[in-house]
Parts: sequence; C-alpha cells; structure tokens
Amino acid sequence: MKRISDEKLIKVQIRDNSEKFVNLRKFCPEIIVKIELESRALQHLKKDECYVRKTVAIKLCAAQKTLQKGLKLLVLDGYRSIEAQRKMHEHFCRQLKRRHPKWSEKKILSFADLFVANPDKITLHSTGGVVDLTICDSKGRQFDMGSEIYLFPENLSAPKKISAIARKNRALLKRCLEKQGFVNYPLEWWHWSYGDAYWAAALKKRHAIYAPASVEKAMPARRKK
Repeated sequence: MKRISDEKLIKVQIRDNSEKFVNLRKFCPEIIVKIELESRALQHLKKDECYVRKTVAIKLCAAQKTLQKGLKLLVLDGYRSIEAQRKMHEHFCRQLKRRHPKWSEKKILSFADLFVANPDKITLHSTGGVVDLTICDSKGRQFDMGSEIYLFPENLSAPKKISAIARKNRALLKRCLEKQGFVNYPLEWWHWSYGDAYWAAALKKRHAIYAPASVEKAMPARRKK
C-alpha cells in the first residue's frame, strides 16, 4: 500500500466517539507489553504500562488468539501524549542534523516527518488507535522481521531488503492484524492503526473515530502527574 501523505491526512474529518482508554496489559494479559524506552521515560510509564482505546484492545486480544500456541504479540508502544510526541520528533530531528550536517532544515524536517509524526501537522499515536508491535515466542524472543523496530534509514521496510524468513514473519503479523481491521503504515512494518486518520484514509471511511486525546483522558490515574 502506498503511503498516505500528511497533507491528505490533515483533511480527514474526525468525529471522536468518546470511547474510553484501557490499560492493555490488564485488559489482555496474553499479550506481552514492553514499552520502548524513550516513550516510557517521556510519559513516566512502567515497562508494561500501555494505554489504547477499548476497541483496539479487544481487536488485539482477538489477533492474539489467531496465533498458534507459544507465539505472542509484543507491544512496544501505544498511546503517546502530544507533548511526548513533540519531544520525540524534536529528538529525531537533532539526530538527523548530526548524521547529515549538510542537509537543509527543510530536508531534515521532511525526512523526520516520514518516521516520527510531527504534531504540528498530524499525530496518530496520541489518538490511542495506534500500536507498535511485533511477534515473539513464549520467552519474549522477537521474530526476525528484517530490521529492528525504531531504526529509521531509508528503505527500512522495503521487502527486497529482507530475507524470506523475515518476509514470512511480516506476513504473519500482517495477516492477524488486517483480519481485525488494522491498517499498516507502509514505511514501518511495526506501526498499525485502527480508528485514526490514517485508518480512515486508507479504508476510505467517511471519518476517523478517534481524535488525539489529552493525558487526562488517556491516563486518568495519572491526572495529577
């Protein structure tokens, strides 16, 4: 599937359905949750603390049940506050500047926006409808997917660059998630959406059903933090 640009996503209508957020680890204990370090630190999360919309949690539970015995979905990120998303985007821009000192500010920003959503344009993780995930065995050992999660060189997810085993494993992840209505962001094999603007645009829905949410809505127990 061809990537949908931020410019098109901005035009997608959003009618938030006010669906509540749930703690995925508590909602579906069969799934392994191990939040990525940067997101965890920025949001003061426990390692296995992940919030998503309730329907997303239900669908992930259903996807887990389609996997053969001994295989687990491993979720590495879900909801991110807009503030956390902004800091991650800024951090990635600084990394690009160090790596490519001759790049213009425009080129750095354009490239960064491909891999870490710029909340000045669009933010998807902040809706609670996005999860970053992979498949692992019962001991938590991740399947070979051809690349590690959260590495951002060009052509990172290009099938021609990965082995037959990795292609097979990506196909397994794709099969179990698409069956539940999730949509993949094509530059990142691990990034899957349900209910957000990307999902709505990809499936030609009339509108998205999840808008970006505040920390107070997504993590009510952390309201005072």
